[in-house]
Amino acid sequence: MGKLSNKNIYVDENAVSIVAYQVILITVFGIHFQQQWLLLFLAFDFLLRATGLFASPLYYVAKKVSEFLYFDNKPVFAGPKRFAAMLGFVMTILIAFSYDSQIGIFLGITLIALAALESVFSVCIGCYIYNFLIVPIQNKFNNSPK
Repeated sequence: MGKLSNKNIYVDENAVSIVAYQVILITVFGIHFQQQWLLLFLAFDFLLRATGLFASPLYYVAKKVSEFLYFDNKPVFAGPKRFAAMLGFVMTILIAFSYDSQIGIFLGITLIALAALESVFSVCIGCYIYNFLIVPIQNKFNNSPK
């Protein structure tokens, strides 16, 4: 099996916070101005970050902003962040197709609140869900007799 590079295992926490701020802005503009294409772009970006196969436009911009502001690189494990991005993808798809209803607005406000927690306090609720649901399943399979 090929060796994974650190680029695929870790992400920069400062860049993740900047991405979360961008998610807030795009969600607010997408819902307020009823621009479905912005929400679909956001969903596509979430999908790129969740898979980790291709560079995400928002993460690329965030890395450049982080470098411009001379933020130190703070690597964090990418697994929980990718899981959180997949949850963001699902949530954003739901928002994109119901942005003009009360459910869409509620989901949008929820996404904005979750992104604000990540952006301001570096609290990733998706990461907590990952640790609560996924890690025990992984441990069960890793500890099972072979």
